[in-house]
Amino acid sequence: MHYCGIALGPGFLQLASLEEVLVPQPPVRLRATFYEPGDVDQVTAAIRGLEDVVVGIGAPAGEDRAADRELAARGIPPMPYSEHAARLYSELADLGVYSPAGLGGQVEEGAFRAAAVFETTPDGVFAALQGRRVPARRHPLGIQRRIEELEQDHVHDPGGDLWHRRIEELEASGIALAAHRYAVAHACWLGDPAEGVLVLPGSRIPERFSAEGVLPPVPRVPLRGSVRAPAR
Repeated sequence: MHYCGIALGPGFLQLASLEEVLVPQPPVRLRATFYEPGDVDQVTAAIRGLEDVVVGIGAPAGEDRAADRELAARGIPPMPYSEHAARLYSELADLGVYSPAGLGGQVEEGAFRAAAVFETTPDGVFAALQGRRVPARRHPLGIQRRIEELEQDHVHDPGGDLWHRRIEELEASGIALAAHRYAVAHACWLGDPAEGVLVLPGSRIPERFSAEGVLPPVPRVPLRGSVRAPAR
């Protein structure tokens, strides 16, 4: 099985896939494959070239939906709508796009067999994996936290070191990790199935992701020679 993640870059799509590596003792390692950045046609062709896929798309399939509002209420800003992503959902629709019944809850066992494609968001994935919000992707600590999470989840980069990967590659591998969790039904969803739902890894989604520890406190150094104003 190939667990695929697609992240949006500035003018391109980034695809990564994970495969289980069987080892004598648990935990199972996940070997990552990173593809060259491409457009919708190139990414679709790469996925079609793989057998037995589960695909997470890290971009919204619509705008101003219940899923977007529920995500924002938990402290994770929704991503802007993308025409490239909309076309990607259309191109992969024959694989089945996840749309459960009822209200928000846990992904059903074996859901990936009928719906191999699901929507998610990179920031939401890493927040769900860590149980708290993570620093922005452009911040050095944000990159560090994302890499540490992937390493703790036994994602292995045979091409070298995850520290050498671009942020889009890290996000794509995080989404691929969410695809693995989705396939084993260790994932939950938000939103209204009539509009499209958003899947995040984990057995439950908190009402709000904690901001504690997002960034370390910045020490305040007093100016030399500063004098306190006299009390009145």
